[in-house]
Amino acid sequence: MRLLNPYIFIFFFMLIISSFAIGSQELNENMNIIIFRKVTLVPMVNDDIVENQTVVVIGNKIREIGFSNQITIPKRAEVIDGDGAYLMPGLCDMHIHTAFNWNDGSDVWRTSPLNLYLFNGVTTIRCFGPEGGDQKSALEWRKKINKGLLTGPSIYACGPILFGPADNPGEIILDQAFAGFDFIKLYSYLTKTEFHEAVAAARHNGIYTAGHIPFPVGLKDALAEGMNEIAHIEELAWELFSFDRNKNLKGRKWISYVKEMVFKQYENVYSAFDDKKLEAFFENQMISLSQMVKSAKVPICTTLYLDEVINKKLRQPDKFLSLPENKYLPEKYIAAFKKGKEKHLVMFKGKADFTLFKQKLDLLLLRYLKQQDVCFVLGTDSGSGRMGMVPGYSIHDELRILTENGFSPYEAIKTGTVNASIVAENMNGSGNFGTIETGKKADMILVKENPLKDVGNIKKIIGVMASGRWYHKNRLEQLRNMN
Repeated sequence: MRLLNPYIFIFFFMLIISSFAIGSQELNENMNIIIFRKVTLVPMVNDDIVENQTVVVIGNKIREIGFSNQITIPKRAEVIDGDGAYLMPGLCDMHIHTAFNWNDGSDVWRTSPLNLYLFNGVTTIRCFGPEGGDQKSALEWRKKINKGLLTGPSIYACGPILFGPADNPGEIILDQAFAGFDFIKLYSYLTKTEFHEAVAAARHNGIYTAGHIPFPVGLKDALAEGMNEIAHIEELAWELFSFDRNKNLKGRKWISYVKEMVFKQYENVYSAFDDKKLEAFFENQMISLSQMVKSAKVPICTTLYLDEVINKKLRQPDKFLSLPENKYLPEKYIAAFKKGKEKHLVMFKGKADFTLFKQKLDLLLLRYLKQQDVCFVLGTDSGSGRMGMVPGYSIHDELRILTENGFSPYEAIKTGTVNASIVAENMNGSGNFGTIETGKKADMILVKENPLKDVGNIKKIIGVMASGRWYHKNRLEQLRNMN
């Protein structure tokens, strides 16, 4: 992280400003004008910061950036005095799950997840599979948020997950695209034929595909078919184990079979693998997998915090329950957890050694993929209410894990800003966010301390701007505590 020579930026910013200067016509259009004055800019175009900047927002776009003594402030503008605070792009959680009852006033969530995301500086979310209802809730919320009728981050969404077995997958994909969804979520149980038909139909119609690597297909064939994005780093972990991809299984029988095979292969050696032995054992496979993903130029969602949460639930249940943010989890979830009926407590009962083994594998995969400069996209798998992760809060732990495993703060933040915008552009051409530049969407976070020194500083939020709407810390607190 470097403090750039301001004289270099003078010419750069003035050149851009000249083509985006505020005109009298714009000022007469009754659009909101918000000025961030005297901030230290973290533009994320590189790992530089720029001091003493003023940023002009009109409507939902950044219209002017420059040194504070060179910007004329319109009389009717709302001025936010940064006093040297750091202005950075809003974060994106690019792997979450919405549920139809998020925002219906029910007691499923004690606070709407939409509010919890905003409170934590998440200005964009992407639903990787809706739960319950007609599964179009995210599309309705998106319309309301865009019109200012509902508070929340920008939303991207897929339709109902293509689990498998699936009849007429090509027709399903076209129906979802026609309904207005942004991409197609593919799952682990699709047959080779179903997967081929789905990806071929999507590719032919310019529809983005993302999701799991189907067990009958495998990574090599999935990439060869042209799948656009992988939903989790952990999807690659299944490639490290031996099982018969040609078995005649359907649906959930696949995961039961694969888990059984993994347990048989490694059940007696989980605890015997220290970190060095684990890496030495899997090194060649990890190099091959990471090179394969890199060659295909396929981005991959992180979703690593979930491993940590699962292990905490199995090994330190009292510590898990005492996490301050967990007071926002649904009461039904907490009740199920206390009774031992929570999803992961049941799934991995008596298998705590395996979950720790898997966490180490996923972190190793992260590091090998990073060595190949694979494009990572920040995601947490939060939102469903069944995983034990609180929307918004989980994004900060995801960033922390990245920096604990070889990422600089800039590299970690890039996964949830710049890289997220690249994926959005590839999905539907709407990736005009992720950096603070003139003409970009006004999604920003104002924080007290430098996030490029420590990603934990992002939690020190003064306020959040989402699509040009400003939420001061006090307003964010109100939203977080709304029932």
